[in-house]
Amino acid sequence: MASTLLDERQLRAALARDKYDRREFRITDSALAGFDWLVASPQGIFAVSKEHAKTVSHGWFFGLWRDGDTLYLFENCAHRNHAEAMGRLVRITIVDGHLTAPLVLANGLDNNCHQVALIDGLVCVVDTANQAIRRFTTDGTPVDVRHPLPPIQDTGDSITDYHHINAIAKIGQRIAIMLHNGRLPPPATSELAWLDATWTLSERQKLPGHSCHDIVEDGNGVLWHCDSMAGDLIGSDGTRIHISDDLMTRGIAFSDDAILIGTSTFGPRHLRHKLRGAVVVLDRSFARQTVIDLPGAPTDIIAL
Repeated sequence: MASTLLDERQLRAALARDKYDRREFRITDSALAGFDWLVASPQGIFAVSKEHAKTVSHGWFFGLWRDGDTLYLFENCAHRNHAEAMGRLVRITIVDGHLTAPLVLANGLDNNCHQVALIDGLVCVVDTANQAIRRFTTDGTPVDVRHPLPPIQDTGDSITDYHHINAIAKIGQRIAIMLHNGRLPPPATSELAWLDATWTLSERQKLPGHSCHDIVEDGNGVLWHCDSMAGDLIGSDGTRIHISDDLMTRGIAFSDDAILIGTSTFGPRHLRHKLRGAVVVLDRSFARQTVIDLPGAPTDIIAL
């Protein structure tokens, strides 16, 4: 069994490198009719309805953003190879209910980048390891790199002030980034860092959760985050919704009549590409409707 898993891992890595070198992106099933969400994971991108799911692209994915009929996503083509920067930004267009015209916009990004967002007309990629936001035009031209937090201090024995930025959103006239803070000495909670229009840090707001992910507005002025280690959702109005006793939460998407929440088991980083996951479908009053199993752990979710 061990050799089979090793062979599968090596094959996936070889296929990812080949796609990266050729600047190709393979869509395995383009049809979106009947599906309500797309879910990114280290085992591919899945189209999900309230009844079932299917794989639409194989690969290792983090950020996923929709702007009308255009999708932007981040793919890690190096997998667990930390020696090379093989992250990439990809654009895909939805035409007549199908994923079409995938285009690699930028190569050579750090493999550990996380969320992607379109803010003020620019594609923003959260460069987690470097504690930065990399900005591109919608055709992939690099614009600049923003550093909203001070540089990481490497003291030789340890690295301090590493906040593991993993999410970004524009809320009103300000930009919010999620400070996961999971590698800081306990009992560090997660924080929202608020940036002004010049991308200057103006406020750090403590959250009532640990190792949090996601910044999602529900349409009623409430911001929602995954209190991942507790298996909860937490709202800016003080609401807490418990999702699971034994699974971590990551990924939130609101649609007109439902909410989709990603869940997965928790494990060491070098094994997380093998973790399975699920999505929990709630109605808009947060009542559970159904659970759909997935072959990969959700990292980001968008509504279609």
